[in-house]
Amino acid sequence: MRKESEGVTENLLASARKEFLEYGFHDASLRRISADSGVSTNSIYTRFGDKDGLFTAIVKEAADELMAIYSDSIKKAGDATDISRAEDAGDEGTDLVLEYIYRHPEEFKLIFCCSAGTEYETYFDRLAAKEEYYYKQFAKQFSDGGHPVDDFFIHVYCRNGWQYVYELITHDKSYEEAKEFMANVRAFNYAGWQAVIGMKF
Repeated sequence: MRKESEGVTENLLASARKEFLEYGFHDASLRRISADSGVSTNSIYTRFGDKDGLFTAIVKEAADELMAIYSDSIKKAGDATDISRAEDAGDEGTDLVLEYIYRHPEEFKLIFCCSAGTEYETYFDRLAAKEEYYYKQFAKQFSDGGHPVDDFFIHVYCRNGWQYVYELITHDKSYEEAKEFMANVRAFNYAGWQAVIGMKF
């Protein structure tokens, strides 16, 4: 009986995932999800509370784990005592984040592209805010002193960093393509930071 219930839930979540990916959270229909999965709308409400609860059931685990991975990598980079260690920690963190996202591409497409109207519509902003906090410390710690950087520059730079990930996911780039792309971004950014705040990697 328990296995049967788990199978029903899996079918329901698969139908919901498909619906949210096609229509986004706002325009997704519980009636269509019900018809596709064979689970009554009453049962959906019983299991997940509402449409928002159903969306959360699909993305929460992946969202929480990525935030933890990223928070840990940012802390390691922030704790670095020299620029080369900060660079290594940042590179490792980028690799871990990219690898995790590509193990859960549909969940992150839902979060980045289809979550308007849910608590996850600010997920992108929260990631960028973490990066912004780190880069402000990074710039103060490792600048040569002759290249001041204002907070707005760092704000836009950090949001743009996550925009790269958004573009990779929304354009359905493969993991290999994503790794190559981010390696080019990394090289570009190192040259930029050296020019803007006088860092030498």
